[in-house]
This record gives sequence, structure tokens and C-alpha cells, in this order.
Amino acid sequence: MVHVVLSGGSGKRLWPLSRSAFPKQFLKLYQEESLFGLTLKRLQDPKARFLVVCNQAHYFHALEEVSGAHLEARTQFILETAPKNTMNALILASLACAPEEILCISPTDHLMDSQAFQCALEQALPLAQQNKMVLFGIASPPSSEYGLIECDRSLQIVGFVEKPTLAQIAQLQAKPEREFFINSGMFVFKARAFLQECALHVPAMLQACQEVYAQAKRLPNLLKCDGMEGLTEGSVDVCLWQKSQNLVLVPFKGMWRDVGHFLSLKQSLRADSNKNVCHQGMLESHHASHNYVFSAQNKLVCLLGVQECVVVDSKDALLIAQYSHLDALKDVVGKLQQDHPELVKTHALEYRPWGSFEVLLEHPTFKVKLLEITPHKRLSLQRHQHRSEHWVVVQGVASVVLEERNLEVHANESIFIKQGQVHRLGNATEMPLKILEVQCGVCDEGDIERLEDDYKRP
Repeated sequence: MVHVVLSGGSGKRLWPLSRSAFPKQFLKLYQEESLFGLTLKRLQDPKARFLVVCNQAHYFHALEEVSGAHLEARTQFILETAPKNTMNALILASLACAPEEILCISPTDHLMDSQAFQCALEQALPLAQQNKMVLFGIASPPSSEYGLIECDRSLQIVGFVEKPTLAQIAQLQAKPEREFFINSGMFVFKARAFLQECALHVPAMLQACQEVYAQAKRLPNLLKCDGMEGLTEGSVDVCLWQKSQNLVLVPFKGMWRDVGHFLSLKQSLRADSNKNVCHQGMLESHHASHNYVFSAQNKLVCLLGVQECVVVDSKDALLIAQYSHLDALKDVVGKLQQDHPELVKTHALEYRPWGSFEVLLEHPTFKVKLLEITPHKRLSLQRHQHRSEHWVVVQGVASVVLEERNLEVHANESIFIKQGQVHRLGNATEMPLKILEVQCGVCDEGDIERLEDDYKRP
């Protein structure tokens, strides 16, 4: 069996927590656990292999999660060069598997009962062996928020409607003999059977994906699918499940939550006696209830007389929204992509394969950063044509290459890198390394000439 982990979303409905360069599935939303990490934990299987489908920009974030779960030896990555939704992702995943392999599809933005998942999977596997497309369904009244699976009393699927309209819901509710289930986004099927369904219902999409797959760059445990920009975007729900006559349902009997927006995120966390959730930071509330608050770790937020609001105070953006207006957040983010694209793409704290950095102060002629380098990681061997750098070690021991010299710089010591000098910063210890970096000159992230790089970046 192959566990296919879908990690292609950008999390626009959780902005400014989620940014396109570091979306919701990688955020440590549950103490030190991310949704991606919780997905891997739920899928632990000593025999199965793993196939992670993600945007190429997120590869190192996904790899870190996989390595932390000790699954690197059993995991292959499919890197998408453009987001084209689940239909294309599942075709590429199926092409990357042996025809008779069974794929278990799991998104990375769900919370659920792990035991209920295993029970549903045990029911699904023999059905998939019979070449059926198995959908995990959550018993629920019809809703316009999710795809809807319509079943008869024997739980045979008689219809699939992706996010039905209010008129469609009214028609469905007039059928008392029907059972309704939310489409959970989790599927089980045999690779050959899925591709046969694609050949029947979406032959053009299948052919286009086959061409991309044939031309993909292949590295050990990695498949980079260039040329995806030309693919037709589409979800598997609309393109296939609404058309297929080969679907079967397995009811998911346990807690399940799609953490796709602030209301569902709030519901997944513990509230105080006034039904307020303070996700991070500190909260003081008076005559305020049913609110969600996120702020800096040591920052106090005071709420007076407000109800059903979201307050997210990040370093570079502040969101204050009533629950009733959250549906407009994707439109707001769309406008920000035009007016302030950097606020949609990155956090003030940016993550890299070697660790992270945070811009503390920025000026046209200088910039101050705090760098944290993960144990046994290092930056590229590089030089800058338009700036110099001054590194002050505030925690740990830095391993520094400066031209022909190899140096150790300890806490409370510093080193100066002149413009044009070849240099490299690393952490050869077991402890985190923190560096205060002062750049002088033209402080542009594009002013990096990489001479050697452990992570094969351009």
C-alpha cells in the first residue's frame, strides 16, 4: 500500500497565519505539532511506503516533517511546479505507482480520530482490491461547504454533488429515503483502476499528465514535474467523482474536522469559560465571548465587549474580522496579492532548509536579522556583490568559512564579512545556533551568488 499525502494548499482562509511560502499544514498549530506531522503520525504503517505530493517551494518543509517522523527512507516526493488541484495530483501519484498498488489518499489539513481512520481503512482495502473507488464519508446533513455523497438506505452511492447550492440542498432534503455524507477528501483505490476511470472520464487530462510525468526530472526519491503550468486545473471531485459509476462509500465513524478556516481552527482548540480561544500570546477579556485570538508569544491582547471575532496579530499584519465576514477573506488575500504580494507570500519569520531568519530592522542601506541554524546544518557557500555582513553569535558555536580560513566563533564573539568575500555559516554542534546579522549596503535577498549548496538551490 502507498500512503499518498497531498500537501498542495496555500491556506488563504487562514491568512495571516498561513502564507504561500509556509502554509497552514506546516504551522505548529497544536503545540509543537503541525497538521502535516499529525497526518504522518496517523498513517504510521511499518510496511507501507509514502508518496508526498507538494509544491516545489515546500519541499524542504515537507522533507523536514518526513525526516522528523523517521520515514525518509520510505518516502518519495512528487514536486509540482504549479498548483493544479487534486485531479492532476492524483493522476501523477497513480502514474508513479505500480498498477496493482493500492493508494490511500490523505490531505494534510484534517484532524481526526486515528483509530476510526484505521477501522475505515481496513474496510476500504478489500473493496479497492475489487477495483472500486472508495470514498470515506462523514455522516452529515447536506451542506454547501463540502462535496456531498448521496446514498440509499443500503449505503450504495447514488449521487455525488460538489458543494451543492441551496436549491440543490432543498431538493436533496426532500428525499427522506436518502442518507447523506460529507466527502472527507480521503480515498482508497488501485492505481490501475483509477487511471482507467481517468481514461474514461478525463482522457485529455490523463494524456497531459502522462506527458508531464514522462518528462519529469528524476532524482533519488524525488520527481520534479516541470511543465505543469499548461495543465488544466480541476478537482477530482468535479472531474471524476461526479461522473464515475464505480464509487463505493465507507462511513468514517469518529471525530473528523477540516481545519480550513478560522472557525474550524477555533473549534479544534480548547476555549476558556467565555468560549474564547487564545491560541498564542496572552488574553484579557471583559464582556467578550466566542472569539479567536492569536498574537506574539509574550504579547497581551485585550478584548472589551466583542463577540464572534477573529483577531490575529502577526509581526507584519493585523487581521480583525467578524465570523460572519470570514468568507470574504480569500477575496482580501487576492487583492493583497496585487497590492502587497510579500505579505501573502512570506512571514516576517522565514524558514529555510538550514533553519530560519527573522528581519528585526530594515532600512534602505542596512538590515538586521536574527538567524537560527539547525544542528548539523549549514548555509550555502556564497558571496555578495552589494553588501557586507557582520555576524554576532548570541547562542551556540558557529562554524565559519571565510575565504581560505575555517573558524569557530563562540557566543559573544563576532566576525566581519567584506563585500565580495566567499563565506559560509554552519552549525556543527547538537545545539541551536543563533546569529545576529547586520547587513550594510544593498540588502536584497537576490544578492546571493551560491558557489556550493547542500540543497541544490539555484
